[in-house]
Amino acid sequence: MTTKTAHVIAHSHWDREWYLPYEKHRLRLVRLVEDVIETFEKDPAFTSFHLDGQYIVLEDYLEIMPHRADQVRSLVEQGKLIVGPWYILQDEFLVSSEANARNLLIGINASRKMGGYPKIGYFPDSFGNMGQAPQLIRQAGIEAAVYGRGVKPVGFNNEIQSGSGHGHTSKYSEMLWESPDGSRVLAILFANWYNNGMEIPVEPDEAKAYWSRKLAEAEEFASSPELLFMNGCDHQPLQKDLTVALQTAGSIVPDVTFRHSSFPEYVAALRSASPESLDVIRGELRSQWTDGWMTLVNTASSRVYIKQQNAKTQTLLEKVAEPLGVMASLAGAAYPRHELLYAWKTLLQNHPHDSICGCSIDEVHREMLTRFAKSQQVAESVATQSAAWVAESVNTSGFDPEAARPFVVFNSSGHGRSGIARATVDVERRYFDHQAPHLKYQEFKQQWEAFNPDEWGITDSNGHQVEAVITPIRPVFGYDLPDDRFRQPYWAYQVEVELYVQDIPGIGYRTFALVPKEILSVKAWEASVSSELVAGDHVMENRFLRVEIARDGSFALLDKVNGRLYDGLGLYEDTGDIGNEYMYRQPDDEVALTTQGLPADIKLVHHTRLRAVYRIEHAWKLPTRADDLLDEEIRSMVPFRYRQSRRVSEMAEVRIVTELTLEKDSRRVGIKSYIDNTVRDHRIRMLFRTGLEADHVTVDSIYELAQRPIQPEAEWSNPSNAQHQNAFVSISNGREGLTIANKGLNEYEVLAEGNTLAVTLLRGVRELGDWGVFATPEAQCLGQHTLEMELIAHDLDVIRSRAYVQAYQFPVPWTVQQTGVHGGTLPASQEFLQWEGEGLAFSALKQGEEKHDLMFRVFNVSSEAATMKVKPSFQVDQVYESTIIEKMGETLSPDEDERYALKVGPATIQTLGMQTPAR
Repeated sequence: MTTKTAHVIAHSHWDREWYLPYEKHRLRLVRLVEDVIETFEKDPAFTSFHLDGQYIVLEDYLEIMPHRADQVRSLVEQGKLIVGPWYILQDEFLVSSEANARNLLIGINASRKMGGYPKIGYFPDSFGNMGQAPQLIRQAGIEAAVYGRGVKPVGFNNEIQSGSGHGHTSKYSEMLWESPDGSRVLAILFANWYNNGMEIPVEPDEAKAYWSRKLAEAEEFASSPELLFMNGCDHQPLQKDLTVALQTAGSIVPDVTFRHSSFPEYVAALRSASPESLDVIRGELRSQWTDGWMTLVNTASSRVYIKQQNAKTQTLLEKVAEPLGVMASLAGAAYPRHELLYAWKTLLQNHPHDSICGCSIDEVHREMLTRFAKSQQVAESVATQSAAWVAESVNTSGFDPEAARPFVVFNSSGHGRSGIARATVDVERRYFDHQAPHLKYQEFKQQWEAFNPDEWGITDSNGHQVEAVITPIRPVFGYDLPDDRFRQPYWAYQVEVELYVQDIPGIGYRTFALVPKEILSVKAWEASVSSELVAGDHVMENRFLRVEIARDGSFALLDKVNGRLYDGLGLYEDTGDIGNEYMYRQPDDEVALTTQGLPADIKLVHHTRLRAVYRIEHAWKLPTRADDLLDEEIRSMVPFRYRQSRRVSEMAEVRIVTELTLEKDSRRVGIKSYIDNTVRDHRIRMLFRTGLEADHVTVDSIYELAQRPIQPEAEWSNPSNAQHQNAFVSISNGREGLTIANKGLNEYEVLAEGNTLAVTLLRGVRELGDWGVFATPEAQCLGQHTLEMELIAHDLDVIRSRAYVQAYQFPVPWTVQQTGVHGGTLPASQEFLQWEGEGLAFSALKQGEEKHDLMFRVFNVSSEAATMKVKPSFQVDQVYESTIIEKMGETLSPDEDERYALKVGPATIQTLGMQTPAR
């Protein structure tokens, strides 16, 4: 007879903030940890407590109870308090690839220093799971994952769907999970959720009924006699009499061994039991094989302003501050490791699934905006200081020392780049003291009133003319904060420069200068070859694209390269939403409203040889809100699927301004929407009817470009098939394609008619919508919003055309730093790190967390192996393969050209470490 073991794991799933603000939740955390420590002291049989797989709970606790630090460290070292490996429990799909990796890296480092961490990839309540999770945790030395959502048998409200007539993703709650690169881990699903062993009775009669039910439920999906029971739930207080409860259980069910266990013990026992015939699940777990109602995917469009700030902050850290910090360190500056770690941790505190998902009470999301601002301020300061250090190190002595105003244009996107960069350049500064600054301003302003931009131009470091548009601004106030003296205020006469830059290396810069034309030879100012950018009569056209705007503000796009015409792009769609922060729910039988046929005011507002901009304005009448029945349905907790509310007939004007931008020599159309949202309980999307025949789309996910079918699985019954995206969504018929890049717009859907891509811009709801009645008036997102996208036309698909590179670069700003004419140790143009590799995407360049080695990371977006070749422009002692957690691997040898080559497998996340000489 096989002996069964009930592994009972004491825990509490800890959301830092959700239906209570952070500090109120934290005080409950303090009480919980105090109870746990006291129970360890009083009950030797109480052997362990699982701190929810995240380190930050200890950080939060010890900030209030610092006198417990040594005691906590001892408990962690003994394996009683089990903490990590994550820093926080993130929503995987709504944060970037690097944010997922840094969460693991920072959590492991912090947990290790506190005494250790379990080798368990813990994903208890992520709203779907990333397909690359097995590869990510395997790189951290973790070979088992535990998760709660994304596959059957979990269904509505997390109940077992046994006997429903539908098949299961896996016949067991234990399975093998495989990433696109082939990495596999043992995966354990909370088939009965992570509360299936909570509040265990002590009284025999109650215990008998309890265990009769609980054991049967666990055995229904278990692949072995090792059964998992989670003794806790969300913010669950400690069950202090757990030892007694397990003694009672053992006495009434003698054929089962009841064990106060831990995840390391349970996984070891499960492996020893050698479960056979485990099913293999592959890639993303997005509840594809369920009815589609509990994917919680619509959190991707809750409080879009939160997602926008997150995208901005991630981009500043990953693609600006860190690469610039590396460039400056290679020029002799100290790398700001501690400052960046602080900024990352502050950002990560906004990434828990109830925070970044926008599904908490209003107070939570107000505090998040402060955290985003703090992280951005650090990232911007690091970027500015790093760029200034490099610019001061650049030898600009080739420019005229009297007349030139040099500036350095940095590309930190990781891939070579051309396009329009914008710079604000001081033509002259006039420093002043506190005496009568207004008089000095008037004097300075009068001196520069006659400034003529036509008498100035832009040259590169070789003296060649650069296409540019120079626009005067005015005298403005500024100040320096020197390292060795008091602040220095000044008036500066500034101009805005738009210049077309070409082939700026992915980790590098070029130097330019604003100069008077009179100081150069006539030859230097001969007109350069420039392709024509035509605009007028509601048309914009360059040598690649023609954009024609219709009377209703929609537009047609002709890709002149391949002849493909896309018509009816850019319509707005509005529907009611009687759901909640978690779920979109359109009222029954409601017909969507669109701007098709709605006359728009269309004006050409900007036209130079570099850029044309059309402004399209709609005054759109929309229903003001849902009817009063919705309030009653919310108060009485009618499930959102069964609500009967509809929108009222009263209308209000919603003003939407759209700016379409076409640049010189570009196959991209910029789209910026300004929405003044004056109505409630609705969703606004922009529609792009592609007409492309395809059965799938390619979507930027976590360290992969996921291929997702357009037609949902047979089990899917939700009328909406909205899905997550990060940087972009793309569709192609194999010959032509369209890719829509975005800044913080994380939800898309493919509509069957014409394979229309619908991108959610705004969604307003009035309640949180989980286990109680929580009003969230700020989730209506009233007021002004600015939403940004870029439409990229290309041949082939997004991978073979390399359109993915342009999509990844879209949110990354150019960095421009003005400097003077001076000598320096760096050349006027520099590529710090040359690299190449077909199908590889840049992810990160940073200094290691605990050593000075540089860490360079890419990932293979294709299903084909690639060869990466890297050539540092700086001295290296060695180059080696590394991992997400910056562990040193095999050393590489350079070829005769001083390049380091490495094969990168399909869908592989590849990190290289570069050891530089100690300074």
